[in-house]
Amino acid sequence: MTVEIRPIEAEERTDFISALEIAAGRHHNGVAIADGSMPMDLDRTLAAFEDGRIVGGVGSGRLELTVPGAVPVAVARVTLGGVLPTQRRRGVMTEMMTLLLRDVRERGESVAVGATSAPQVIRHWGFAPATLAMGIEVQPHKDAVPQQAGSVGRLRMLERPEMERLLPAVYGRHLRSQSGQISRPDAFWRVWFRDYEWLRIGSSARFAVVFEDANEVAQGYLTYRLDPGSLRTHPVSRLVIEDLITVTDEARRALWHYCLGFEQACTVAAWNLPVDEPLLWMLSDPRRLAVTRLDGFLWLRLNDVAAALKARGYGAFGTIVLDVADPLLGENAGRYRLWVDRGGVECIRTDDMAELGLGVNELAAVYLGGFTFASLARAGRVVELSSGSLARADAFFRPESAPWTVTDW
Repeated sequence: MTVEIRPIEAEERTDFISALEIAAGRHHNGVAIADGSMPMDLDRTLAAFEDGRIVGGVGSGRLELTVPGAVPVAVARVTLGGVLPTQRRRGVMTEMMTLLLRDVRERGESVAVGATSAPQVIRHWGFAPATLAMGIEVQPHKDAVPQQAGSVGRLRMLERPEMERLLPAVYGRHLRSQSGQISRPDAFWRVWFRDYEWLRIGSSARFAVVFEDANEVAQGYLTYRLDPGSLRTHPVSRLVIEDLITVTDEARRALWHYCLGFEQACTVAAWNLPVDEPLLWMLSDPRRLAVTRLDGFLWLRLNDVAAALKARGYGAFGTIVLDVADPLLGENAGRYRLWVDRGGVECIRTDDMAELGLGVNELAAVYLGGFTFASLARAGRVVELSSGSLARADAFFRPESAPWTVTDW
């Protein structure tokens, strides 16, 4: 049967969200449809229609991503993607994704980002993991993180009105300094603060703690949930960290001291920390810490190679020529000369001999500095065409700190 692909109309929003909820393996409800519809730009949606019924769809929204050099870059958040199980493996999603990526490229969004539960699928569209989420478990103990000598500041528990006032502001300051972090629009915070019970997955409602410095300026916050245990012997089994967002090192140490002093819980767990998290070096006994997972979190794609490479900062001066393959967007493929000096960055198409050969997926993986050209070359994913070019490329793309993304949408 013929499939028509087009943006949806206002009266089709409910059917659109309903189809995508089913495609994701969920029974839709009125709350999910309402929250999914609120921030939706209809002209940034694409739906697949078969016999007048929506059988799949995808959408995008504009966010900011902090890239190396503490530079905010406008990116397309790809979301709402899915096709009903009865219409899969017919190329419908690939056609929609190709149209969407061309659309966001024309809008000037040279980078697309997303999260996925199907990495084997999204790789086919040129995406690659660009940041890692590290999960940990650690045993609490009042002396697990010794109090820093001379530390000045205080921790305060927050009720919802103060959470709504303080947390977005602290996150906004943190965003500007953390490569890989994405902006949280007002629509995100509205849903997040509602803290729907059906999204807690068995845990408690959200708790929040803020750290304020000597001038009573909020420099970091912690949100967490408590998992129940045995009512008689240990009513709290785990303290589960949700957001640990800090602007200063002092705030991070103080909030970890709070978590590790929470001896009501048998375990303190976090599912998403940066891979260069300093907690190991704070612990009096590092053996208390166990890494429980290490997964790709933010998936990234370069829709306009030249514009994306020109947007970020670099750790070295010089030039390098990349030969980039892009099977999905042929107009994005080709050779690019990246040139960096004290005056700025230029990236243009060139006929010069290539020094590195790679796909758009591999370039996405190294874009934020979370992975290296050298490691991808060892995996057979990057080809060194000129001796020494791998080391030079890694010197260019090396970040000051590991990229990290905490927002899961």
